[in-house]
Amino acid sequence: MPYLTDMFHDQNQTRPDPTEPPAPRPVGAFDPTALTDRLNARIVGQRNAVDAVVRAVSLASVGANDPTRPLANVLLAGPTGVGKTELVRQVAAELRSGPDDMCRIDMNALAQEHYAASFSGAPPGYAGSKESFTLFDRGAVEGDPYTPGIVLFDEVEKADTTVLRALLQILDHGELRLANGQQTISFRNSYVFLTSNLGSAELAARLRTPWARLAHRPGRAERRWGGETVVRRAIERFFDPEFFNRLDETVVMNGFDDRTAREVTGLEIDVVTRRLARRSVSVDVGLDVVALLCAQGFDPAYGARGLRRTVRAVLTDPISAAVLEHRPMGTEPLALTTRVVNGRVRVTCM
Repeated sequence: MPYLTDMFHDQNQTRPDPTEPPAPRPVGAFDPTALTDRLNARIVGQRNAVDAVVRAVSLASVGANDPTRPLANVLLAGPTGVGKTELVRQVAAELRSGPDDMCRIDMNALAQEHYAASFSGAPPGYAGSKESFTLFDRGAVEGDPYTPGIVLFDEVEKADTTVLRALLQILDHGELRLANGQQTISFRNSYVFLTSNLGSAELAARLRTPWARLAHRPGRAERRWGGETVVRRAIERFFDPEFFNRLDETVVMNGFDDRTAREVTGLEIDVVTRRLARRSVSVDVGLDVVALLCAQGFDPAYGARGLRRTVRAVLTDPISAAVLEHRPMGTEPLALTTRVVNGRVRVTCM
């Protein structure tokens, strides 16, 4: 038996010194702050949705989730074009090999009852029952001991009620037993995301009223129009209570305001300039061009999709014409600058 002095000595040796910096995290450890920063840099104006996703990953990383259910069941709702699907893609890029490394089920394709067989497989006696054909990619769903699965049910409200009932066993038990009764797909190592546009039509109608446009101020529009209340009421009216109660979290994503529109426009411009930089074409885009793109392309009812169309038509098209004019062939470096002249983007060679 050790002496008491030896015991106290051992305790003092293992007690951390509060004046010293903490030990570095082991390689591969989950860092919620870093994940939050990276997602916020790619999905602008949606801090509440990013926080919900990081919270779900944090709970699963420490083993605080229910082992008999998926790692998380998160419903992302809100207006169209605000980044619901893109957020899930960025989560897949962080947790797996890339933004498309996930199992995405387009629920629009399951809008009729007889398509439910593609969800859970053909029942016994029907063609394909022995082969257990299903829409799910097992590798992307089940993952492995080091990599979780990512599953996205896109626009879940478009699916037939038969499909939604089959979805209940996934959300509740983390498993999908195929209709032939011979195989089971496990979702217990998966983050299950669902997206919904419920309430978008009513929100779009509100956003098109004159008083709504006048009241459109950064960070205040959603509260003034009651956008979150509209979406949550639409969700509660559509989904049965047993479905709604199986969700770990329901997040209503914010509609775009003027500040968010400018940030998204900057990101879209950055995508274009980086693509051209790979072809040795550098483009200087001025603030007047950014303002023009926001003025012509921003519509709160359509979110980022309208901006992308405008960037393509107003900015990318004259840039491509300038590249073909000044460098029809070859790969020598080319520097271009853009400015607004008479309401249009003019591109010149520097």
